[in-house]
Amino acid sequence: MLRAHTIWLIGCMWMFSILSASVLAAEPTTHSAIQHAETLIQSGDYEAAYETLLPLEQQFAGNLHFDDLLGKAAVESGHYSQGMFALERVLAIEPNHQAARANIAKAHFFLGEVASSKTEFSYLLNQNPSAATAIAIEKYLSAIDKAMGLSATYQGFLETGIGWDDNVNSATSANTISVPVFGGLNFALAEDAKKKSDSFLSLSGGAGFRIPSSERVAFFGNLQFAKRINQTYHAFETAAIDLNLGMQIKHDDNSVTLALQDGHFYVDDASFRHAYGATAQWQHTLDARNQASLYGQYAKLEYEDSPIRDADRYVLGLNYAHAFEASTNPVVYLGAYVAQEDAVKANTRFLDQDIYGVRAGGQLVVAPSWLAYLSAGYESRDFKAEDLAFLRKRKDDQYDITLGVNYVPARYWTVKPQISLIKNESNIELNAFDRATMSIQIRRDFDW
Repeated sequence: MLRAHTIWLIGCMWMFSILSASVLAAEPTTHSAIQHAETLIQSGDYEAAYETLLPLEQQFAGNLHFDDLLGKAAVESGHYSQGMFALERVLAIEPNHQAARANIAKAHFFLGEVASSKTEFSYLLNQNPSAATAIAIEKYLSAIDKAMGLSATYQGFLETGIGWDDNVNSATSANTISVPVFGGLNFALAEDAKKKSDSFLSLSGGAGFRIPSSERVAFFGNLQFAKRINQTYHAFETAAIDLNLGMQIKHDDNSVTLALQDGHFYVDDASFRHAYGATAQWQHTLDARNQASLYGQYAKLEYEDSPIRDADRYVLGLNYAHAFEASTNPVVYLGAYVAQEDAVKANTRFLDQDIYGVRAGGQLVVAPSWLAYLSAGYESRDFKAEDLAFLRKRKDDQYDITLGVNYVPARYWTVKPQISLIKNESNIELNAFDRATMSIQIRRDFDW
């Protein structure tokens, strides 16, 4: 009996020595990993530091130094929610830990929670931080005031790109057209009326401002231009200049926007259409992830070389957007509108039209710095009287779809590959066409 007891005791001591050796061997390895992560943070490799520390969270959560390191690495690498959990544990131990509060304020800022971010940064500024820290906090507070619409903001952008368009003149693919008013005779289309494909260079840019007069009211304006230069068919080159001026009134979860608009569209460097008018929009934030809006628009359309097409255009529409709670930040939107276009010249009722349309789309983050988006639309146009040449009321159904990606290689820079398809079906063959466009754009934004 004594012998058996001795053997059991020796066995327990042997197992204890093995476990102790394992723990002692593992402990330096674990602490080495934490030290390595700290070195990564000091060198600015926050993502690698985060990946190093995250597997150790269950073991070291509650350790002030560990949680501070994990929180900083998480926030700086874009894992804001995870970082806030770690930093809240730091503040539970040491409520006045300035570094933790600063990183929590950053996390709130990048999550779009600007009011909470401002509260944290304002608290830190009152704690007599170092001069360098105070300067950094002031920069964040200035950015927050801009995001909250409490200070004037000015933006601009320049964009250029190349692409290919398989129908630069939006023309039918037919070579001849039957014209009923002439007894159904077939007429050969002029060369410029036939479908043409071409490569192109695009240039665009713009600048805008937003100046608040109070917490609820702000005035805004922007001016934009766009130019497309074709490689071969210069007669179909287009350009546009658009100006918007308006005001926005906010109250709680509602905002009302009123704007005046003026736009000029050019073809082959000659004025093609002048459109000017006004827009009114009411937007309501249902909650943090849902938003709806209702808008109305009036535009006067004037055609330089074809005044018979001059018209008044009225639009009424509504939109809805929903942001899903997921790591890819998916957002979807739906919209519908009705419109009416009335020709203003006498005896032009065949140009009057009723318009109905719907749009849908969405976007999501597919990888760090990569945002994919998709949009699709349908528009029906019913003309109110017979066309004088084709002896029937024109009816068009237009479908479009756009797929693209926004890649942000660096702050203020965006690379945008995109493909768009349009199909216009019409009971008058001359107006039926399909069009495919592929392009890649590079954009530089400015903010001051």
